[in-house]
Amino acid sequence: MHNSIVLITDNEKTALRVKKKVLLLRESDSFVSISHESCFENVKKIKPVLIFYHFNNENEEALLNFLQKASQTEELKTASVILLFDRFDESVLCNAFEKGLTDFLLTKATETEFTIRTLWCLKKREVSYENESKKDILSQLKIIDKNNHVYTENYTYTILKEESKNNWGTFAVIAPDINIRSKISPETLMSAIKRNVRTCDILGFATDFKIYLWFRETSGKNVLTVLEKIKKSLTRDFTICAGYIETKNLEFDTAEELANKALAKALLRGNSFIYARESQKKEVNLEDNIKNFKAHKENSAKQLESIISPLFYQAQKINEEKFFETKITQKVSSEKGLFRLENEKGQSSFVVSYPGFTKINIEILHNIKDKDLKAEKLFVDTNSLSEEKLEYLLNSFIKEFQDYTKC
Repeated sequence: MHNSIVLITDNEKTALRVKKKVLLLRESDSFVSISHESCFENVKKIKPVLIFYHFNNENEEALLNFLQKASQTEELKTASVILLFDRFDESVLCNAFEKGLTDFLLTKATETEFTIRTLWCLKKREVSYENESKKDILSQLKIIDKNNHVYTENYTYTILKEESKNNWGTFAVIAPDINIRSKISPETLMSAIKRNVRTCDILGFATDFKIYLWFRETSGKNVLTVLEKIKKSLTRDFTICAGYIETKNLEFDTAEELANKALAKALLRGNSFIYARESQKKEVNLEDNIKNFKAHKENSAKQLESIISPLFYQAQKINEEKFFETKITQKVSSEKGLFRLENEKGQSSFVVSYPGFTKINIEILHNIKDKDLKAEKLFVDTNSLSEEKLEYLLNSFIKEFQDYTKC
């Protein structure tokens, strides 16, 4: 395979010295030396696989500008860049690394050092090229997103579940705050996330503006640091929330459920991150430690209200963006919860009440024009009622309204 190697330098002696060392590698490799002036435009024409950039300890800005342009140019994004120092400068090296530098050498380095570093960069480029080819194939199959190169909504869950079988890690669900979802797209948020995570971390789109992340062999504490870094990279107008949980000794389905519940609580607070714990799973048990009927009723009503209130609020905020011509109202008291959808085609109500016995009453009423629909009444045992079951019933009710009114 033919490889083009470019040296950027204004020093002829350096050019001859480096050329002599580099061409010891393989006769099939071509070597070109160009000056710093208009170097980016010339390099772009040559399309090399390896670039040596000779830094003369004077123009750091030009170096950083070159690296940034190269990393953002399609023809050069798989090329490796080795920085050549006459005198080593640690500060310049760190700044250059942040802009995409691959490696560095001193101009007085031995031929062996040049050989090893150069061959390593050529090998890295081949791997990078192969990865890009695979990404193109996966993009065509719609397994990964063609712009962000992360998993699409249809494959994210499957990929992360398989990954969780092989490694422990921390699973996180990120979503923009409900009130700013019209201002930031999932793709824009994904781009910001990608800039702040490792290449070994797994990312993918999910439903309802959510983004799933898998941090391989990373503790929840360290993931929180990453989440804070992502938040800082966004402007103040764009706020995000997240639910996250470590997956040691935990099935992925359970981790996904708990992380999503934590995210729901975070969205109610706004601009916050919540660590999920398995013990957070709650079920409504209205008969624990009840000594008399009055105390039983008051305690049960409070527990029911604490579940219904955030559930109705979140459902309202999410669906207001979907149903533009539908009025959504919700009201919750200690005795009853009402969630109502209304437009020109009709009105539907989802009512949850607790009369003070061992059953929860759920009444679903659809009053839609040109449809004869009977009210549906459900009586759910308090010991079997869970937040998940209520959420399922509410979402089913909303889907029925949408089907009846075609909104």
